[in-house]
Amino acid sequence: MKTIYVRHDGKASASLLTDPSGDKTAILTEVAVWPEFRGRGWGSEILKEVCADADTDDVTLMLSFDPGPNGLSAEAMLSWYERYGFIRALNDPDVMIRLPQGR
Repeated sequence: MKTIYVRHDGKASASLLTDPSGDKTAILTEVAVWPEFRGRGWGSEILKEVCADADTDDVTLMLSFDPGPNGLSAEAMLSWYERYGFIRALNDPDVMIRLPQGR
């Protein structure tokens, strides 16, 4: 699984932290699209690729749910990640988890 995904000349990107020991978990640290290019589906395009790679490699994805000041609202961000199979962790509502799918 890659740790950096870049599309559209760097205007859309995603980054992950992985464990070099081979642990089957990756932390999605960021999905970013330059503000003037939002609303074109570029973030979704990258997240779909990240999820497909995670499924292929049997990797569980985790992220810290933080909408930030200039992105989607908390409700919109939660809904966006849920469309790609992420669910909120039971022990921490600010963490979302996505188990490998399609196997």
